[in-house]
Amino acid sequence: MKRKDFSFLNKKGIPLSSRICSPEIPSDKGVIFSHGLFSTKDGYKITGMTEDIVSCGYHLMTFDFSYAGESQSNIKEISFMQEVADLRAAIDEFKKHGIKRLHLMGSSMGAAVSLYVASEFDDFESLILIATPVNLLEIIPEMTPDDVDKLDPEGSSKLSGIEINNKFFKELKSVDLVKAARSISKPAILFHGKLDSVVPFVNHSILLNNLAGEVASYVIDDGDHNLTRQEDIAFIMNHIREWLRRFDD
Repeated sequence: MKRKDFSFLNKKGIPLSSRICSPEIPSDKGVIFSHGLFSTKDGYKITGMTEDIVSCGYHLMTFDFSYAGESQSNIKEISFMQEVADLRAAIDEFKKHGIKRLHLMGSSMGAAVSLYVASEFDDFESLILIATPVNLLEIIPEMTPDDVDKLDPEGSSKLSGIEINNKFFKELKSVDLVKAARSISKPAILFHGKLDSVVPFVNHSILLNNLAGEVASYVIDDGDHNLTRQEDIAFIMNHIREWLRRFDD
């Protein structure tokens, strides 16, 4: 497996830290992974899956959103729509490396971002989504929709002890991922832990019932939100491996 660490610029000119892991044999197939809200491109789950994905003959691109990891913006200024723009820029960058057959993969908030981007273009093969929040406000247990409406848009509030701009919370309320899902006809594979206390399991059911294309659903009955146990990672990876093989020549 070959590994390349580098940065590329998003549309705002902000450098985003990135990594591409590649198979030894030539390939035009790729998976691009979007990490969760407070995670990074070096998250435990995707790190544990990297070699397996590459062994299937796929390049794997992971990157830090503008407000995460080694990228340079302040987490306080996080924006869902900026993460959407970051993923679009990452896709453009990935294609410069010869990727013609692309799969969008994401975990938690990164899955939501991947879902949103997938609703706006169709130049990809499939979606691979883990613990996807459809109702984005559910990831903020500290606030009700009414609480969000009352927030000063120029102020900030704490989420999991981290100061976040209030525009982010208002943005999450305005994003309609059910509508996005209904517009996606490409195939998707979904994973969710039934004991997820961060993104309740009902989100999985909503997504399953609204995606317009073929959907494969896998539930880990005793799985939590993180799904980082070795058996969780092995379960997910086994099904991803089978899924990707469907798209081989």
